[in-house]
Amino acid sequence: MARKAAGPGSVASQATDAVQNGTALPKTATLAEALRQYSVQSAAPIPFLEPRGLVNTGNMCYMSSVLQILLFCTPFYHFLDQVRQRTVHSMKSDTPLVDAMIMFMRDFKVLASAESVEALRKTLKQEQLEQFGEPVTPEYVYEAVRDLPRFQNMRRGHQQDAEEFLGFILECLHDECVTVMRSSTESQTEGVTSPSITASPSSADGWLEVGPKQKASVTRTAGHEDAPSPITKIFGGHLRSELRVPGLKDSVTLEPYKPLQLDIGAAHVNNIVDALKGLTRTESLTGEFGGRGNIAKKQVFIDTVPPVLVLHLKRFQYENNLTGTQKIWKKIGYPLELEIPKEVFPSSRRAGLAVKGGLPKYRLISVVYHHGKSAAGGHYTVDVLRQDQREWVRMDDTIIRRIRPEDVAEGGSEEDPKLLAKALEQHKADTELQKQRNIYQGLDEADHEAEEEGPWSQVNGHVAGGKKQQWGSVATTNGTATPTSTAGKRTPTPARKEGVKDNKVAYILLYERMAV
Repeated sequence: MARKAAGPGSVASQATDAVQNGTALPKTATLAEALRQYSVQSAAPIPFLEPRGLVNTGNMCYMSSVLQILLFCTPFYHFLDQVRQRTVHSMKSDTPLVDAMIMFMRDFKVLASAESVEALRKTLKQEQLEQFGEPVTPEYVYEAVRDLPRFQNMRRGHQQDAEEFLGFILECLHDECVTVMRSSTESQTEGVTSPSITASPSSADGWLEVGPKQKASVTRTAGHEDAPSPITKIFGGHLRSELRVPGLKDSVTLEPYKPLQLDIGAAHVNNIVDALKGLTRTESLTGEFGGRGNIAKKQVFIDTVPPVLVLHLKRFQYENNLTGTQKIWKKIGYPLELEIPKEVFPSSRRAGLAVKGGLPKYRLISVVYHHGKSAAGGHYTVDVLRQDQREWVRMDDTIIRRIRPEDVAEGGSEEDPKLLAKALEQHKADTELQKQRNIYQGLDEADHEAEEEGPWSQVNGHVAGGKKQQWGSVATTNGTATPTSTAGKRTPTPARKEGVKDNKVAYILLYERMAV
């Protein structure tokens, strides 16, 4: 059942109307209508948020990193804000995760807002750039997540994979939105006889597509295609898989993606452009095609790209029963501004790109780093670009500090060969030790704990080496640690030791498409 619209005097009814494509939605608009009409190209004001650290209540850094990158993603923030303005929220509603994320959003103060990035930059004062809030513990998000079926295997107090959590949370938000929209449609059409629909000429299980040189192919969509939701409008794209068999029409399958998975293990892959081009590598398949033995060629392209492109660098690969899952340590280069190479698009799309302003260009807006040896026993930190598109902050649980753009780009620079060789030698030694252990346990000592779940109030996560680390309530600005109990400018105190080599590598990248 969808939530009721906000009544007079409620927080929602007092808020500014949600704006889409320059036109304000009426206050009488339902949640379903607001979800259907959501547009990434919104005219809503751009908020400049006060950063806050998230208290690690026991191996929760994987959740914290994902929550931070979503919050600082402006299209996603606008989606939550629009729902907030349209409805009364209750944790007992049919959209508990949407409600929890809205509560999380409202825990962050808007220091300034403007109609454009340029206008926002002009209004910001130095003290606003240096103002960080007190750390917060988003218990309501943890509680909402705990009760959802997709998260049943994610146990409290146990480290989990950040990319898997990101995928789950996007899917659950999408499902809740689609449920609301579908329920509204069904109630409106109840008792109404639908007119008959005449299908256009197509194959029995797909449709005919005419490509270059009038060559026909049969195109299908893989999986179940739901109605578009704000989540798919922000993060969703399609891959195009082409199968060519001699003597037969090409078979084309469109497959949706949100995080785009990038293989980085090959020796020639040194940056994300290499990895993107690697998606299109032609595979030869031998089998029964068209009723007879044949050799087919398979090639994958990017058919469509979303407003916010999520790139998942596949750091963990399963090798065998003895060694289990291993981490790929090498650094992968990534630019602050990315132009998608033309080679990743099908030839039929390339000509149209020039008409639309050229190849898609993206701006890096956040990076999730993984520290440690395994996805089940490492640590996560994050860099996020603030809404003025100039200021970067680095977040490590409750520690926050301002950093330069070049500090972010350095995370993808080539690794020192000597340091990399040393890390690989250590990795081999750990692998030998791992053969004598249960392959399903984490590689870090931090994971060798009692099976009983710890309480949410158990502060202090784990870091590589099996030692608990007290981060405390501190923030850092330009490399100097400062108490978070004060607002605005702070008196610097000594930071952590300089020059300590970190073993972090980029794991998840978020890019927002730049206007043409």
